[in-house]
Amino acid sequence: MSMGVVVMANNTGSNPNIKDYGWSQSETSTILSAFFWGYVVTLAPAGWAADRFNSKNLLSASLILSGILTMLTEVAADTGGVVLVCAFRVVMGISQKFPTPWISIFTSLPVFALIVVTMTQNWGMDTLFTELPTYFSNFLGFDIASNGLLSALPYIANIVLSVACSWIVNSVEKKQVLSRGGLRKVINSIGHWFPAAALVALSFIPVEDPTAAVILLTAAIGFNGLTVMGMMMNLIDIAPNFSGLMMGVTDCIGTLTSIAAPLYVGAIVKENTIQEWRIVFLTAAGMLFVGNLIFVIFAKGEVQPWNDPNYSRGKKTETTEKIAV
Repeated sequence: MSMGVVVMANNTGSNPNIKDYGWSQSETSTILSAFFWGYVVTLAPAGWAADRFNSKNLLSASLILSGILTMLTEVAADTGGVVLVCAFRVVMGISQKFPTPWISIFTSLPVFALIVVTMTQNWGMDTLFTELPTYFSNFLGFDIASNGLLSALPYIANIVLSVACSWIVNSVEKKQVLSRGGLRKVINSIGHWFPAAALVALSFIPVEDPTAAVILLTAAIGFNGLTVMGMMMNLIDIAPNFSGLMMGVTDCIGTLTSIAAPLYVGAIVKENTIQEWRIVFLTAAGMLFVGNLIFVIFAKGEVQPWNDPNYSRGKKTETTEKIAV
C-alpha cells in the first residue's frame, strides 16, 4: 500500500497503466493512516475470538476480507468512494474458556508497560512502514524501481536478524544466564534503542549522502525485529491463558498511534526539506526511547496471579464471604 500510494499520488509517466491522482502529502498521509482504522475496530474482538475459537478459520476470514478490500482500492479511488483497507490481525490463542479478570488486567503495571511500549513501537515503526517509499522517492529522489528494492531491503534485514536472534535468545534462556524478565528487557532495548540511535543519526546526515540514509534505515528496521523476542513474547510470559486477548487489547490501543503517525508526517512534511524529515525521525526516535524505558522499568517476566483460571472465581468467592460476614 505504501508503495502503491507513492505512484498513485505522483505518477510521472513511469507507469502508463496507473493514473496520477495528484494527491498532496497531507492527502497521501491520510490514506496511509486509514490502513490502520480497521485494526482498532477488530483487534480486541479478534483477540477474544482467538482465545475461544479456531484460529485457522479466523486467519482465513481475515485474509480473504483484506484481499477483497485491497482489490477494491483503485476502484474506490477512481469513483471517489472510500474503501477501508482493514485487517483482522490474527493473534495468539489457546481455544479454552476462562473468566476474564478485566479489572486485574487494566490495573496491572506490566500490562501498562506493554500498552505504552506497543504504542511507541507502532508510532516509530509505522512511521517508517508507511512513509519510507515517500521518503526515498520525494526526498532522496529514487525512481520507482530503485524505490521498491530499497524499501524492501530494511525488511529483509528485519527477517534475517529476527531469525538469527531468536536462536540466540532461546539459547540464553535455556542456560538461564538472565531471568526471563531481564532477558526480555535487554533484547527489547536492543530492538528499540538501536533503531532510535539510527534515526537520530539519520536526521543529521548530509542530503547528498543517500547511501548512508539507506544503511541507517536498514539498521533501524532490521534491529527492530528483535522486539518479537522482547515485548511480543512478554505477552505470553505474564499471561499465557489470555495471550490472545492481551495482544488484541494492547495492539488495539497501540494502533491509535499507527493512525496518528502518518497524519503527523502529513502535517509536518510540506516541502520535503531535511528540516521537516528531521522532525519526523527525531519524534519517532524519541517515541522508541521513552516507550522502551517504561518497559524496562515496569515490565515483568513472571506469570501474573490473575492468569490463574480460578483467580476471578476466588475473588468472587472472597467478596461473597465478606458480604455474608
